[in-house]
Amino acid sequence: MTHFLKYSVIVAGLLAQQAWSADLLQTWQAARDYDASYAAARYAREAGSEKKWQGIAPLLPQLNASASYSKTDNHPSKRSASNINSPIGDGDNTRKTQGISLTQTVFDWAKFANLSISEQRSLIAEDQFRVAEQDLMLKVATAYFDVLLAEDTLAFTQAAKTAFARQLEQAKLSFKIGTATVVDTYEAQANYDNASAQEIAAQNDLAIKRDALRTLSSVDPQQLKPLGETLPLSLPQPAQEDAWLTRATAQNFELAAKQKQYTIAKKEVEVSRAGHLPTLQVKANWGRDTVDYRQGGGAYDTDGRSNSIAAEVVIPLFAGGGVQSQLREKAALAEQSREELEATRRKVTQDTRAAFLNVSNGAAQVKAREETLKSVKSQLDATRLGREVGVRTSLDILNAERAYQDARRNLAQARYDYLKARLRLAAQVGELNPEVLADINRLLQGKRS
Repeated sequence: MTHFLKYSVIVAGLLAQQAWSADLLQTWQAARDYDASYAAARYAREAGSEKKWQGIAPLLPQLNASASYSKTDNHPSKRSASNINSPIGDGDNTRKTQGISLTQTVFDWAKFANLSISEQRSLIAEDQFRVAEQDLMLKVATAYFDVLLAEDTLAFTQAAKTAFARQLEQAKLSFKIGTATVVDTYEAQANYDNASAQEIAAQNDLAIKRDALRTLSSVDPQQLKPLGETLPLSLPQPAQEDAWLTRATAQNFELAAKQKQYTIAKKEVEVSRAGHLPTLQVKANWGRDTVDYRQGGGAYDTDGRSNSIAAEVVIPLFAGGGVQSQLREKAALAEQSREELEATRRKVTQDTRAAFLNVSNGAAQVKAREETLKSVKSQLDATRLGREVGVRTSLDILNAERAYQDARRNLAQARYDYLKARLRLAAQVGELNPEVLADINRLLQGKRS
């Protein structure tokens, strides 16, 4: 029992260490194995990869075998006057047939066009899987950083509450000895009560954010690796917006899928137009027909074989106007697909431009927030000193403390927004992959300072 407890403590310690060291990359890897939407996208890719072979199959030789067996029992009735000289007796006959047929398409434009369509659909399945993969990375990173921000917000709120509690005690003491008015006590109490309410809201928000990450990845987010104190800031390379727009146009997976869908729509017009074109097939057949006949003591057998080869040309003449109707339908659908492609291209351009600006301006925003925090911290220190020498009031300290905690939260928000913008920009140009996520993961540290 002692050994069991010893090993239980060791295992529990290892699990606790694992929970503590959960980082962004580990969380994404867990989500990749857990998320149902990602699993569905993976199976959709597997199914889509079969489309290519389904397009090839009709153009390959089609070989079929057939066989049949039949047996007939004959039991004639009494002879009538007209067949009095016929032999009387029960009988039966059996018939067996076997055959093999081979068909090879020589020319069928609809099948050729469908082959191109099938190939495009296989490629679309791959594009859509990559979209799902990038989307999962963004979801995990967003949920991960949302938890870190909620933890920061709670910590800052609790720090402000502690500072306000200290100010409240000082205000009560000063009022008791007559060096301050009751107004100072009321102001300190109001700020403390407000901080208590904000703490409850921050705890609730943290619980919600943790549950969202847990639902997405199955990871217990009680302890996540936070960002280091120093965040390296870098601008997009190259620094030209047009270069990123060009990359997005060429590499964005959502746009690539829409482009292939437009290609399919144009090919389907060709399939409909092929309804007017002739088709040519070569057919070869081999057959055997065996009959065993027995009747009233008489019998005869036959065993026949047949071989044939033929070229079959089918020329459509009139189909009631159905071909023309399908052609008009597919032409309209092709125009619809073209407009959807253009809409997607414009959206990708807009989103890429926004992501580029968010990275560029996000880096500047982080620097500005860092400077603001330094200034606000200096202001808080000066206000505390001024309160000691009597040139600042308790209200001044409360305001300075509130501004300091707000500046800390604003800086944390700016840091996480900058990192998420980097990931979104990579996704827009089709370059968000585990290596990019690992680069962001290296910015995390082992524990909070």
